[in-house]
Amino acid sequence: PASGTGTDAIKVAMVYKPARLAPVNAAQGDSDAVHNRPPLAQTFAGANGERFTLVVNHLKSKGSCPVAGDADYEGNFDAGDGQGCWNAKRVAQAQRTAAWTSALATGAGTERALLLGDLNSYAQEDPLLALAGGGFNDQLARFASFGYTYVFDGVAGRLDHALVSGALLPGVTDAAAWHINADEA
Repeated sequence: PASGTGTDAIKVAMVYKPARLAPVNAAQGDSDAVHNRPPLAQTFAGANGERFTLVVNHLKSKGSCPVAGDADYEGNFDAGDGQGCWNAKRVAQAQRTAAWTSALATGAGTERALLLGDLNSYAQEDPLLALAGGGFNDQLARFASFGYTYVFDGVAGRLDHALVSGALLPGVTDAAAWHINADEA
């Protein structure tokens, strides 16, 4: 929907070329309470009729840590392992997104799914490992050995990801990070 989904100030959306892809049915959002920023999904058909489901997501950020006594404190504090705050929340969001995405893609008549977004996790962190455990494959790692998506304090990293289901994996021929603002001074 044009207004986005959820109540968080950050909302997800997708932009596509209608000359290349045709939406199949309406876009859907996942209203599960685990999400701060619900993922948005759309199944598309290409000019050749092949279908895939695209899901965009933005997992909970690493900052604004809860304090002891908050209901969300357990497992969401900064454990000092480099994953920042809210790791348990991001893992739960990733697990839910993997299951929801797989069910949507299968329900749309295909098991081909592409998951994009700011997952606020590095490739070897728990949320990305949960997505890999859910059958999703990291395409930036596959095609771009240094596929960074941001620069902070002079250090490049990747919190944004492109992951595909096993059924879509053979159809992906390339992936690259678009440095739309990562290289700005």
